[in-house]
Parts: sequence; structure tokens; C-alpha cells
Amino acid sequence: MCIRDRVSTQSTGSLYFIENIPMSYLRVRDLRDKSKDDLLKQLTDYKKELSQLRTAKKMGNAPTKIARIGGMRKNIARILTVLNQTERDNLRKFYADNKQALPKSLKPKLTHRRRLALKTSEINRKTRRQTRMSAKYPMRKFAVKM
Repeated sequence: MCIRDRVSTQSTGSLYFIENIPMSYLRVRDLRDKSKDDLLKQLTDYKKELSQLRTAKKMGNAPTKIARIGGMRKNIARILTVLNQTERDNLRKFYADNKQALPKSLKPKLTHRRRLALKTSEINRKTRRQTRMSAKYPMRKFAVKM
């Protein structure tokens, strides 16, 4: 994958393009096959490289290095995403049998209103007075249909 970046020149004010800058693009499916230790090691390497690229940007080095910053940040984000997804999947498997102890982060998001809505068991519950009154005055049955 190559980056096509636009850079302005100081003297003429015209634009020229930097093309064919090779960039290491990570594929998420390849990251999913790696172990957690490998991913963490790769993450630290990318973070070191990103800091070096940022210092190169401050020093005013070649635009080819500066153009790699965005791709490096995206690679770091991809690794972090895979780490978080695998951790959440493992936690879901761990809490699969015990729904009551499920952490808040693993519960479905829903909307505020749906989260606070009564459950079906709570809707069907009756007070002592309601049960007494329904026993005293049951639903009437009429012979005539309307």
C-alpha cells in the first residue's frame, strides 16, 4: 500500500506529490492469529517508531517520514482494537454461565429508557391488595358476544 501526500514548496508556492511511499499496513486477520505477547511486543515497537517519527517531524526531516505518522497511528489502533476484542470475547466466555455477575461493560448498551424499563416478571407481579381484589371480583364472563 502506498501513500499519496501533497506537500507545498516554500519558494514557488506550487504543489508536488510524494508518491510510492511504502508503508507497513497491518491486516486485522493476521493480528487475530497472533498471541497476546506478540501483539504487545509489536505495539511497543510501533509506539517507539511513532515517537521517532514525531521527533523527525519536529526536526524538519524529509516529508516521507512525516507521511508515515498517520499510518503508524492506525496500525497502533488496529493492534489495540484486536487486543480489546479478544479480551472482551474471553470475558464473555468466562461469564457465559453466570448472567447475574456480568460486568457492566459486557451488558448490552440499549437506550436509557430500555435499561430502566421493568422486566416482564416485575410487570406481572401484583400487590397483596390486587391479588385480594382479583379473587373477590373475578373477570366477568358474558354469554352474549358483541
